[in-house]
Formats: sequence, structure tokens, C-alpha cells
Amino acid sequence: MPDREEILAKWRSGTLVDALFAEYGRIWLDEESPTIELLVVLHNSGEIDLLNIITTESVERHKGPDFFDGQHLYERLIPRITGSVREMVRVVETIRVGAGNDMAAGLHIDKFVKWCGDDPARPGELLALIDEGFVQADGYLIIAIKTGVAVDRPLFVDRAYGFLESGTERQRWGALSALGQIEMLNEAYWDRLLEAFDTALTENPDDTFLAYFLSAIGERLKDIPAKRIDALENLAGLALAAGGEHTLHSASRLLAFDPTPLSAALKNSMLERLREVDAGNNEAIDLLDIALSKMVKAGQVLEVRQLAEALVRRDEGAVKLGRLDSTVRAVIEDSNDALADWVVAWLYDGDHRLCSAMDRAMFGAGRDERPLHVDFSQYGLSEAEYPYLARKVVGSFFLKPVLMSSLLSSLLRSAPEAVSAEVEEVLVCPVLQNYAGSTRDLLIPISEDATDTAAPAVARAIAAQDSYLERLKAPGSVPELRPSERERQLEWERHTDSMLEAMRKARKKSIFAQIATESIILYGERAVIWVENLEDEPRRMETAMGSISTSFEVPRIEVVDPVGLQLMLLSFRAEPRPE
Repeated sequence: MPDREEILAKWRSGTLVDALFAEYGRIWLDEESPTIELLVVLHNSGEIDLLNIITTESVERHKGPDFFDGQHLYERLIPRITGSVREMVRVVETIRVGAGNDMAAGLHIDKFVKWCGDDPARPGELLALIDEGFVQADGYLIIAIKTGVAVDRPLFVDRAYGFLESGTERQRWGALSALGQIEMLNEAYWDRLLEAFDTALTENPDDTFLAYFLSAIGERLKDIPAKRIDALENLAGLALAAGGEHTLHSASRLLAFDPTPLSAALKNSMLERLREVDAGNNEAIDLLDIALSKMVKAGQVLEVRQLAEALVRRDEGAVKLGRLDSTVRAVIEDSNDALADWVVAWLYDGDHRLCSAMDRAMFGAGRDERPLHVDFSQYGLSEAEYPYLARKVVGSFFLKPVLMSSLLSSLLRSAPEAVSAEVEEVLVCPVLQNYAGSTRDLLIPISEDATDTAAPAVARAIAAQDSYLERLKAPGSVPELRPSERERQLEWERHTDSMLEAMRKARKKSIFAQIATESIILYGERAVIWVENLEDEPRRMETAMGSISTSFEVPRIEVVDPVGLQLMLLSFRAEPRPE
């Protein structure tokens, strides 16, 4: 820990700011640290100046972890050091700008709020800087009003309305945010607020203002009297209807983090407008994803599915279902069969855009293939819809034999006798004729279970597979059909080249390539490294090496008749739903 003489020496040599952002910052001192106390005492006594040393140049000189260590240190210092409001605003804004778009960029601003509130003169001085046109103070209007209301409520409330009516664009945004948060003491305050909001909505049609407007309404709905809720939500509806992408971002944020004060009607209006969100509006889609995942957990699966359908089905600017990864995870993990309902609904719809999106997002790479057992009897299907769904299962999930087999088995459990044979035929061809490995592990226990209504049909399907494989092997090895040595060598080289190219492409997207370095070890079964120890000799560590492998089953007909297989899958995918 630095002592008094060391700090003063660094101050005199002009290196104190470098120590604050590097050497001292790395210690991550808490507010009760003796070093923090020492820095505060030296600053407040005038022996050093912790504000003057913060400049754009000094901040730019310290990037990455050093910068955020220094920012963390100033979070501890700001509430306790003295200085003019002008100088403190300059320092706070310089650090904020230095943090860029990082989510931690505004952490120290909360400390500035406390600093302003600790002295009743400071809110007025901050407001005077804004009136003066001090550029760096303009973004802190909301702090001036919120802290100033505790000092002189009538004055600062009047000023807030004044900025809303005739301030600059940025000042109107700040006034909106402040009026959305300060306490309304009586009915007269609410009357004035609603009247001012109504006027502001008419006079400010731009999208950014409407986004702030919607956020302010979301805050006000937390404490508004019940008889005024409709008036405020009507204003929110008008803002939603007129707003653009910034407004949709605010709507998605409210739904994600503060949906409780919103009525069901207002939520529905927001979700309806969010069907139009631009696919490039990444932040809004991420927030929408959080909101939808919470809705799934609350049991609102139908509403979520309908919104997802609208986003995926758009002719232009469609949103990939994988972008809603939190929602997908919530559906998969739902204990009330949300996944089954989702799968049946989209297979029944038959739109291949939906089915392929579901295939990639819910059952694609990175997710273990597992059976899905569905009670199809609860969906009120007609006889013709059972074989239709069987073909849609194959067309949508053909490369996932376990999933296909489990869904077809589920269909067989509730299929009417008149169409059961047709579903069984789909299970035999193309499923069992293409896959003879993992499908049998799933189907044999079903065929041997006397209590399972699908057992007879599954047993017949397995017997048909056995007969097909027996006939397939009957000719034995035909030498005339065996490729020559040269042809086999050429095919092996082609296969090797394609695999190497696939590996190179995979490395570019691999998360392991970003966090680890690749080493080629010619011989050995373990790796040895030496770990530096400041207090003792380097320590030897051994790590046993293991292997990671995966396997997949290639559809048999893909080898002998790939064109015919693709034509069959295309016909299944394009099949319309029975009338």
C-alpha cells in the first residue's frame, strides 16, 4: 500500500495519474481502504488535486483493464472529495467518454449523483452550468432536477417543464426522464404532468424523443393513481404507433426488465409493434429475447410462438429463431410441454421456413439429440393429418434419426387404425431404411413393451428393416462393382482435402481458438508446464491428455440415390395441409 510520501512524490513528478490507473487501481481498493482515505485527505487539504490530473490525454493513455481499474478507483473517490461542480462534471464526463460503449461506462455516475445530493448548493450550480451552455453538463440535467427537487421542489419542477417545452433536443430527453422519476405529491402534479406529456407528444414526433417518452411513461405507471392509468397508457399507445426503431428498443426494454406496471393491453400493443422490429436492431432483439423467455416461464407460450412465427416468416428482413436463444432455451426447459406444443404447431402449419428454423435452433448443433415423446391425441387431429404430420417430421428432421423415430412412435400411439399403416410405412421407409443404428436402440424397447400401444406397429417396422437389410446383403461382394485402387486413392485424397478445409473453416469460428493456443505434440500422453511461484521455486504441473470424438450416421440412400432422396424430402416439405 502506498504511503503519504510516495503519493506526494508521484504528485510532484507528475506520475500520480499513471499510478491511479495502473499501480493503485489494480489493488481494487474498497471505500474503507486506508489508501482511499489517504488520497481523500491529501486532496481535500489541497496537497494534491485528483480532479485536475484527469484529462482526455491521460485517460486515452490508459486503455483496457488499466482504465477500468482507474474508473473503479474514482468510484470510491468521487463521493468523498471536494471541488467545484464545473470541475467534477468535467472529470465525470471525461471518464464516461473514455469508457466508450462498455456497459460499465456509467458506474461512476451513480457516485456523482450522491456527490451532488450531499450539498444543497450543488444541484443549483449544476443547473447554472447547463443554462450557461457548458457542453459537458448538458447530459446531466436529469441529475440536477432529481437532486434539486429535494432542495427546492417548485423551482426544479418548473425548470423541468420549461426544458421539456423549449429546451434543446438533449435537454428535452433529460427533462422527460426526470419527470418520469420525481415524486408526484398530489392530483395537481398529475394534472400538470399529463397535460405536459400530451403537448410534448404532439410537438415532438421524432423517434428518439418518443423512445424517451415511452420509457418515462413506463416509470410513471409504477405509481400513477388507478383512475389515470388509461390516460397515460393511451399516450403510450400513440407513441408506439408513431415511433420507429428507437421506440421499439424502449418497448423491448420495458417488456424485458419492467413489465409489471404495464397492462395486458399495453403489453399486447408493444408485442404487436415489435413484430416489425428491424433484424439489424440487435439490442432491441436481445431485449425482446429476454422478455419472451420470461413470458414462456410465465406460461404465455402461445403469444411467444405467434410473435416468433411473425419474425421468422417475414419475406424481407426475417429474424432467425436462433437470435432468440434465451427464448428457445426456456421453451426446451419448460416443464409444461411447451416444446411439444411448439413442434406440433409448426409441423401442422407445414411452412418449411418455420420447420427448418425449429430444426436448427431447437435441435441443431450444440444440442444433444434426444427423443421427444408427444401425446398427439390432445391436439384433435383428423385421420388424414396423422400421415401428413409423419411426412412433415421426416422432411423437417431427416438428419436426426432419434428425434424422427420418437415422434413417429408417438404418432403411432394415437393414430386411428385406418391411417396407422400409412404412418408405419413412413417409419419403415425412409427412416429405418436409412438408419440402422441409433433408431434400433430407441425402437426395440418400445416393440418389447406390451403396455405400449405403438409396440405392434414398431415391431413390424423393425422386422421390415431386418428383411430389407437381409435382402441388401444377399448379393454379397461383387468384384466388378468394386472401385479400382486408383479410384479409391483419388476419393481418399478428395475426402482428406475436404475435411482439412472444413477444419480450417471451423477453427475460424471456434471459441477454443479464441481462448487457447494450438500446439502439435508428436509424442506423449501428458503435457507438463511450470507455474511461476513468487515465494518459492516454479511448480511442475502435469496434465493428462485425452481424446474428444464424435460420430454421426449417414443416411444409407444418400450414398446410392442422393437425388431421389432429396426429391422425396422436397415433396414432404412442400406437401400442403389436408383440408
